[in-house]
Amino acid sequence: MKRLMAPILIGAVFGSFAMAKDMDMKAEIEALKAQMKELKAAQKKINIKSLKKQLSEVKAHDAHDNIKFSADLRTAYDIVDYKVNGAPDQSNGIWTNKFTLEMAAQPRDDLVFHGALGVYKAFGLNNSAAMNGFQNMDWYADETPSGDANFRLKEAYFIYFGNAGKVPYTVSFGRRPAVNGFLTNYRDDQDRPASPLGHNISMEFDGASFMAQLENVTGIAGMYFKICLGRGNSNADGKYPVFTGYPVMTAVHPSMTQTPYVKNNWDSPNMDLAGILMKLYDDGQYTAMFNWFKGWNMMGANFAYANGTNGANGYMTNLVDVGDLTGGALSFQISGIGDDISDFLDDTNVFASFAWSKTDPKGTHNVIVNPMTGALGAATEMLGSPKSETGTSYYVGVNFPCVLVEDARWGLEYNHGSKYWRSFTYGEDTLVGSKLSTRGDAYEIFYNLPLLSKFLTAQFRYTYIDYDYTGSDMFFGSTGTPMDVDTTPGAVTSASDLRLSIRYRY
Repeated sequence: MKRLMAPILIGAVFGSFAMAKDMDMKAEIEALKAQMKELKAAQKKINIKSLKKQLSEVKAHDAHDNIKFSADLRTAYDIVDYKVNGAPDQSNGIWTNKFTLEMAAQPRDDLVFHGALGVYKAFGLNNSAAMNGFQNMDWYADETPSGDANFRLKEAYFIYFGNAGKVPYTVSFGRRPAVNGFLTNYRDDQDRPASPLGHNISMEFDGASFMAQLENVTGIAGMYFKICLGRGNSNADGKYPVFTGYPVMTAVHPSMTQTPYVKNNWDSPNMDLAGILMKLYDDGQYTAMFNWFKGWNMMGANFAYANGTNGANGYMTNLVDVGDLTGGALSFQISGIGDDISDFLDDTNVFASFAWSKTDPKGTHNVIVNPMTGALGAATEMLGSPKSETGTSYYVGVNFPCVLVEDARWGLEYNHGSKYWRSFTYGEDTLVGSKLSTRGDAYEIFYNLPLLSKFLTAQFRYTYIDYDYTGSDMFFGSTGTPMDVDTTPGAVTSASDLRLSIRYRY
């Protein structure tokens, strides 16, 4: 009996536990049902449509409605050296900081904004602006070291994206991204080139562009057609007239009467440029590009004695219209030689480019021969010649990986310009002047080394220019006259720029 009672008692105990557990579970289920009922009732009061709208607005804000900033800081030490015909060599070591604050925003899928502010400052104070009145010209001020720490506008433009049937197009206005263009981006360690062909245009200006993507209608990979418009100089008096109603000055010359923001009469009309830029082909490995442009009212620096007869009291300068200029370039690039021949060749880039320029002198035009009296004289020359002159230039280079250091790269470049070669490369970042404007031969080697990934890099760069003629990188008037450097006293026969730099980008 005792053996029989023990299992019964044990079963009764477990049975009571099971019943209690079932009752607890039923209570929990009832409580959950009550909570679900409350949640359903609360859900009915929620405006789901409103919530979806709020979420969409948050996503749009995160994706578009903000400006994203990036910083680019380069500290460099340049050793510049010049060989001068009949004079001692000239050299100097210069420390500089170059800082660019870039920004971008996309409030809509079809609208983008880009901007950039820049400071390019020499360590300490320098007197370059005091010695050179053209030091801070708008064409290249952002690419020229100065003695101040003022921010200058490098870029500010919007791009609208649209479609005309099968043809995507863009419309853009503002301060153009016109330096570090195609092919020249390698030496400046830029992943992507800016808009122009760097061989003949590297200069800041304001204007517009209109581009049509033609790949869909032509079947040619990457093809597009772009119209570019720009203005490099606006002919207008300032807001506050200086000489209006001033009898002594206006009696000397009537053109000295000034009214705000209207065209003046000092023979310096608006300097405008229009051109076309075409990507002829681009399949990711082989790229061909072409540009053609015309510039109206090119400026020449006119030198005149201050007293009209001799240089005893010094001289003065002014810019005058000397004529028009046309030009163009055809550039080719291969990104990776062959097809899987070797890893080294797959990561090697080569390029070649040919460019030309042609002057169209204005003919007889007025220049100020006596700034003290306002007396005018006649001039007919453009680049020192009264007739149309043609110049040419060719430019080749190779960029390849360093086999000893991952992601490090070497580059070699060479370019040659003829006697009357003329480019718009005033914004090129080389302290001895634009190498691509050289009338003669220019050689360059550079080494780009990553220190902390892509965020901190170093560069060694050496540029050597062997001039044949004077006037490289000058204006379009008499200062651009090509003279044999070996027979012209005081002419710079060669120049070099050795640069060591370290750069932070994020």
